Amino acid sequence: MPLFLEPDQTFDVWLDSDQHKPIESRPVFVAKSQSMRGQQRIATVLDRMYQDEDSPSPEQLFCDAQDVLADALTGWRNMGDVKYPTDVREFLTYQEARELMGKIMFNQHVSAEEKKS
Repeated sequence: MPLFLEPDQTFDVWLDSDQHKPIESRPVFVAKSQSMRGQQRIATVLDRMYQDEDSPSPEQLFCDAQDVLADALTGWRNMGDVKYPTDVREFLTYQEARELMGKIMFNQHVSAEEKKS
């Protein structure tokens, strides 16, 4: 069955900078699996971030990134005092938002073996 048709299919994703932290305390984002349409929406925002000509304002790019992440994320854990849902612009950097969008776009699921590390 296609991944997107699995009911409530989510996966954990984290920033590369957190990959060496123990899984029990690692800051983790919980994301919904993306269909091609969802992947296209994320890719459009990511592509716009790299355009040189006629690129949108930083404010518009940051708002678009926040919208994509708000739609793709279903929660997070181990984020200290930052409780879900919160506007990710309050605690992510531009680079971190791009990294998360890329991982979510490609439905980068983590294997059970990786979760143990």
